[in-house]
Amino acid sequence: MNILQLINVRWYNACAYYAISLSCALKRRGHRVIVAGDPFSPPILQAKKLRLSVFEDIFLSHINPWMIGYNVKRMVDLVRRERIDIINAHRGESHLVAALAKVFFKRKVPLIRTRGDARFPQANLLNRYLNDRLTDKIITTCQILRESYINDLRIPAAKVVNIGVGIDHELFSPRDEKRTWGERLSIPEESLVVGMVGRLSPVKGHRYFIRSAEYVLKQMPHTIFLICGQDAQMTADQLKEEVKAMKMEKNFRFIGKVKDVRGIISLFDIGVVASVGSETICRVALEYMSMGKPVVATKVNAIPEVIDHGVNGLVVEPENAQKLGLALVELLQDEQKRKRFGKKSRDRVRDEFTLDIFAQKTEKVYLELLD
Repeated sequence: MNILQLINVRWYNACAYYAISLSCALKRRGHRVIVAGDPFSPPILQAKKLRLSVFEDIFLSHINPWMIGYNVKRMVDLVRRERIDIINAHRGESHLVAALAKVFFKRKVPLIRTRGDARFPQANLLNRYLNDRLTDKIITTCQILRESYINDLRIPAAKVVNIGVGIDHELFSPRDEKRTWGERLSIPEESLVVGMVGRLSPVKGHRYFIRSAEYVLKQMPHTIFLICGQDAQMTADQLKEEVKAMKMEKNFRFIGKVKDVRGIISLFDIGVVASVGSETICRVALEYMSMGKPVVATKVNAIPEVIDHGVNGLVVEPENAQKLGLALVELLQDEQKRKRFGKKSRDRVRDEFTLDIFAQKTEKVYLELLD
């Protein structure tokens, strides 16, 4: 198949990861994939780095009437020239442009809208017409988004399919770097490490993670808590002040952003996702799992679809530091359970969330539309 993937975001977020990793996986399966998006945008730069074919003479994030007309013309020309069989739009602006362009195609080219945005689709007549009449299939990244399309927009259930993201389970495989990073961060050899990876934003729940440490340290005072991520809507300095106020400085390490998170994750005895929102894709949970780590996470969006409570991790209510802390204590006090959960995590990624499985599920949707 000749597949056109449309992704326009101003940073390399989870939606961009979904689109670019899918493009790579489909290319590995022998399809010809072109990634189109705003010139010099992070997804396009990443696509080039991964040697994907790109088209960047289009400005999908611009929604004024003149630019929409320009983008429609460019897309029509691209689809005709490259004989595109399938268009998959990963954002609302590109979805609209592709839907308008369909009017001018000489042959029927199926249009798929993939939605991984944490915001639910707007329930209005225009949006319903766009998604029901002008779109051939909708792919959601978690069940709660699928239910929103069905219940709020009244899209037929058969038209909406849920496909969770995949991960490179060979790249993210168990590795023995614990002592290397432990020495670098002055972590005592006997300490257990609980860690979080993610940008420093209130939605990621870092403050609940910090408060959960109070419950853990009462029973396991040598536990080390590690926070890895770049400043965003809040800063590491702000979080350090909270840690200092709770007199837990010796038990916390702040790493900042690292180029390769695998070394940091290898240090974890437990990986944590403490988010209070977002996580409609939740790549980081899969990274923990793929590296054989047990996970403690909040019951938010895609997380319960990835973490099987009591099998490869523990799932707790969001915004509840006490429950998060007690779940951590349960695993920290039981080495055998940690090992069992870690093995189940790795097995589940291999059986359900590899890049090839991700591509196969999407490929099936494409082929059904072409048939």
